[in-house]
Amino acid sequence: MRVDALLRLIPSNSLERLAVSTNVDHYTKKLQGEVILKLLLYCLLSRKENSLRTMKSAYESMVFQSLKNKYPGSKISHSSISERLSTIDVSYFEQLFKDCVLAYKNLEGISTDNLLKFDSTIVSLSANLINIGYQLPGGSAAVKQLKFTVGYSNIPEVIHFYHEQKYTSENIALRDTIMSTTKADDSSVIRVFDRGITSRDTYDKMTEKGIFFVSRLNHNAIKSMVSANETITPETPLNTATLNIISDQWCYLFSSTKKSAYPLRCIEAYKKNTGEKFIFVTNIIDSTAAEISDIYKKRWDIEVFFKFIKQVLNFNHLTNRSANGIKVILYVTMIAAILLEAYKKTNKLTGFKIPMLRLEQELEREVTKSIVILCGGDPNTFEQLFGANPP
Repeated sequence: MRVDALLRLIPSNSLERLAVSTNVDHYTKKLQGEVILKLLLYCLLSRKENSLRTMKSAYESMVFQSLKNKYPGSKISHSSISERLSTIDVSYFEQLFKDCVLAYKNLEGISTDNLLKFDSTIVSLSANLINIGYQLPGGSAAVKQLKFTVGYSNIPEVIHFYHEQKYTSENIALRDTIMSTTKADDSSVIRVFDRGITSRDTYDKMTEKGIFFVSRLNHNAIKSMVSANETITPETPLNTATLNIISDQWCYLFSSTKKSAYPLRCIEAYKKNTGEKFIFVTNIIDSTAAEISDIYKKRWDIEVFFKFIKQVLNFNHLTNRSANGIKVILYVTMIAAILLEAYKKTNKLTGFKIPMLRLEQELEREVTKSIVILCGGDPNTFEQLFGANPP
């Protein structure tokens, strides 16, 4: 897929339609929703370190000449970018993110699995820099934390931003995020999450609502066996490439005050090379113990994704520190991640560094080509001179 086709995942008519429906540009003569979107996208995908000043510099360059023609007479400062991020209608970017998720799933040749891996990542900031965020119990009052909880398949599909004190608990953040994804027609989707959820009530609510999940229990979890699911014993373990599975049982789980309403499958295993103990927990009936352990193993995908957005897309560095601006940056970062994933999949690339480099090169080609057209040149001559396909 060429980058020009990639950018059509966000077609101009969608931008115009959403600008009207969300009223994002009401009373705004500069820094319209489209401008903010493209400034952030361009700087995320082409700049190692983004800032308000680099966004201003990008806008003043020839890269954004076409936008200047569309929205004439608008000079900007870095402070005006910051102010606009703090006040612009977030629903415009939220809907664009949802449209990109659907567009990605509709791409020819793209297949998404039925697993949604959930986890949270934290960004810590000095309390002097931000007036939102929570403090960890016993933590430094000089540091505030922001939590971003994501549901990830091949791409980020669900995103929530939490900064209230109660969301220090993953029992609440993960629960609320997972429950928000429940639909009547998604019984085939499996939610996968780590030990952040320990509430037996949450397990019961998921089972009641037909939400299938795979997770892990703490080693000291109290449980009472109801029946064996597979005939597996420590003497006759089920061996996988990395695990010795020694039991697969339906059990009631206990909290400090009560027993769970529904029994769950508890699959006990040991890692072959380290002896580390795992207890997988699920309400899925018709998958083998080995398949359940393999599903949980795929949860690691979201850890790789968090590393990518922090190290490559520089998500640790928030160019605006208002709740509104952070949400805008969050949505545009996720849109950038979807575009890059689409580029990787359709061009059969792996990893992040090489696809990012190639995508940046193609963005520069498209920018140069746009300048040729704006100057009255022939884009066909450009293609003949520099090749119709990316290097």
